[in-house]
Amino acid sequence: MRNKLIKHIGIGIVFVLSQLLIFQYLTIYGTIADPVLVFVLWTALRYKRHEVLFFAAGLGLFQDALFDSWGLNMFAKTITMFLLYKIVSRNSEVRLIIWQAFVLILGAAFLHNLFYLGFSSFLNVYEFSFSPIILLIGSSLYTALIGSILHILKGDAN
Repeated sequence: MRNKLIKHIGIGIVFVLSQLLIFQYLTIYGTIADPVLVFVLWTALRYKRHEVLFFAAGLGLFQDALFDSWGLNMFAKTITMFLLYKIVSRNSEVRLIIWQAFVLILGAAFLHNLFYLGFSSFLNVYEFSFSPIILLIGSSLYTALIGSILHILKGDAN
């Protein structure tokens, strides 16, 4: 159990670093994929709710430290996983087909981006140079596409 937990924390850190080093520069019309959210959704298949919330908060805070976003990712990821845990975790026994995984990740990414935009507009931290609709829809679709590709590459449910 402990080795598995340490391994998954390390994988989560790799996902945050991949967003910093790779996905930050792979933008499509100003949208950026969030592979950290995909990883946190994956942890909901393996861990209990409180453990997943710690993963979401910890990785979100690490992501915020690297991107200077003042805790917005931490709050958005934690609230998203708090609300979606039951939906995601009930699929831990079966393997989702590709369109089901795409729709699940799309919904989670849309909810996460909605919270992120809400918190950032409430705090007036960021001035967006593009429409918030682009962030909501575009980034959600991009994240769902990346998550679906990872779902295909993962192969088995273990």
